[in-house]
Amino acid sequence: MGKMVWKDDYSVGNAVLDSQHRGLMELVNRLDGDEPLSLLLEELTRYATVHFQTEEKLLQAVGYPDLEQQKFQHKAFRAWLDRTLADWESGGERLVSSRDLKAYLRVWIANHLQVYDAAFKSWLEK
Repeated sequence: MGKMVWKDDYSVGNAVLDSQHRGLMELVNRLDGDEPLSLLLEELTRYATVHFQTEEKLLQAVGYPDLEQQKFQHKAFRAWLDRTLADWESGGERLVSSRDLKAYLRVWIANHLQVYDAAFKSWLEK
């Protein structure tokens, strides 16, 4: 499976958020390496938490009207990450493969950027 590659279409017009989005992609790409999956999942959980807090504070500051939907998306993703990490810790590769994990994350991140995050781009430009 190929690496996630940043596209200009993913940009939300904010350097901090774009940098964090690139960081998420880099974490997903590291799933192809030799690092223990549990450590990557823990790092992804921490990184996503910081990113989501940053994004939500910024959206609140600009008065983004769909902030609650964004928070719901973030909460659902964190819940999925927590379940995935728990599955890994209880059963390892029998329950979670890095290939399946990477496939899911690639789709989720691309969709989230192109649908949910793209929706607030104009609010950040005001």
